[in-house]
Amino acid sequence: MSEQFVAFVHEGDAGNYGVSFADAPGVVAVGDSVEGALEASRKALRSNFNAMVDEGFDVPVARPIEVVINDPAYAEDRADALLVTVVSPAPKVGKSIRINISVDEFMLERIDLAAERSGLTRSKFLVEGALKYA
Repeated sequence: MSEQFVAFVHEGDAGNYGVSFADAPGVVAVGDSVEGALEASRKALRSNFNAMVDEGFDVPVARPIEVVINDPAYAEDRADALLVTVVSPAPKVGKSIRINISVDEFMLERIDLAAERSGLTRSKFLVEGALKYA
């Protein structure tokens, strides 16, 4: 699911940040920074949607940002928000599957070096790189 849900980011009283969604009522996330709150919100969307599917409910459909911005029901949320943006749910994850690929030996050295510098395993580095194009 690559739908983007309109997110309202608010600054909390304790210096943290909260995120809520117009088209996913009840899904909220909190973080110590705006970036942390947005990442937590991606995971919150995924977790909520997985639970809805497991229980046999339909997953909400995201409306375009223009529609939400102009919806009078969210005027107060918009006015109070530090930031209005769009957020995609975190990718759905399943069990790992072992695969066999062919890579030029010198390219593999570059991949391994880049993965090490990023603090990731080779597999995680390749998957994260591929997901940037998904």
